[in-house]
Amino acid sequence: MNGAVAERAPLAADALIAEARAATGLSDFGPDLSFMSGFRRLVDAVEAMDPPAQLRETAHHKIVGLLATRLRFAEDERLHPDIVAQGVGDPLIVCGLPRTGTTITYDLLCLDPAARAPREWEWYIPWPAPEEARFDSDPRIAQVQAIYENWLKHAPQLADIQRMDCTQPGECNHGMMLHFASTNFPAELGVPAFARWLQDVVPDGQYRTHKRMLQHFQWKGPRGRWTLKSPQHLMDLPGLVEAYPGAMLVWTHRDPVLTLSSLSSMIAGFLAAVGGANDLKAIGRSVVDTWCAAMARATQARVSDPAIEGRIIDLAHRDIVADPMATIGRIYDRFDLPFTDRHRARIAAFLTDNPAASRLGKHRHSPDQFGIDPGEVHERLAGYYARYGHLFDRA
Repeated sequence: MNGAVAERAPLAADALIAEARAATGLSDFGPDLSFMSGFRRLVDAVEAMDPPAQLRETAHHKIVGLLATRLRFAEDERLHPDIVAQGVGDPLIVCGLPRTGTTITYDLLCLDPAARAPREWEWYIPWPAPEEARFDSDPRIAQVQAIYENWLKHAPQLADIQRMDCTQPGECNHGMMLHFASTNFPAELGVPAFARWLQDVVPDGQYRTHKRMLQHFQWKGPRGRWTLKSPQHLMDLPGLVEAYPGAMLVWTHRDPVLTLSSLSSMIAGFLAAVGGANDLKAIGRSVVDTWCAAMARATQARVSDPAIEGRIIDLAHRDIVADPMATIGRIYDRFDLPFTDRHRARIAAFLTDNPAASRLGKHRHSPDQFGIDPGEVHERLAGYYARYGHLFDRA
């Protein structure tokens, strides 16, 4: 390990802000400072772990970069007020837990010629605004792919868990890092104190940042009906629908027990790649606590708010796997969207040569490996099982 990494001082919020300001030559974060709450929580959570040098260096680089991006977003908005004057329409959003058919559903929705999905490289390095003329040759593609390759070098098992191609449609939780309110931070850095904060608090302003990013992406970049995905939306369905009153929500369902050990395994891989903790039982505990809280919160939001309930189509994982084409047809019928012949042809071609098929069966994990008790999950999500258990085979 080189000396610069070994000698990195403990993270301090004010020093990180000063560093971002010095790096950009900018000082104004704009009028909405709601992100500061999560930012300070994250800094404290990193140091509460007494992190190894590599992990502290990774966190330092990530946090300064996010602060610098916020400064640049504020400057763009000052110089070009037309950015925030844009509407973003009514997005189509996949919001089920991972491993419930979300990826295949999202990929097939994104094949619609009318769809516009943020790419993973856009979410990870959102500034400067992407430009349509060189969207497929943007230099950030190589930058982000190099990060992925480094992760795979240290944790090759990630290739068996998920696709590692930054040109593919990306998840909104990547973008929520800009608001310091993302589940990515526990996944990539550990930070159990930050994970507990997300379980207990709905961060103010996160969907203002989310919408601002969509405005930024479409300002000079490709346009279309925004098509989005993230399980993190389950944590704040009221905030999501408030930000996008016409949102069309696709909730995929499978027994949560089957998803939680998979998520734990993925997080263990990411933490191995950055030199984080490798306590599998602690990882499993954090995953169970985080996503049981999210699922319970989302289930209650549906019960208590007809405006949310009326925006959702529920899909069973088993039906998605059995007939993907029919599944997309159901979604389009539900939201009165045109399911064109061109879209159908793209889906047929994709299903014939789906690169995800090469991963099937390679990702090995079990609840016991991560200390996950199916009985506890059933008890904590009793309301979810009661309402939606008919959509999956119970464990």
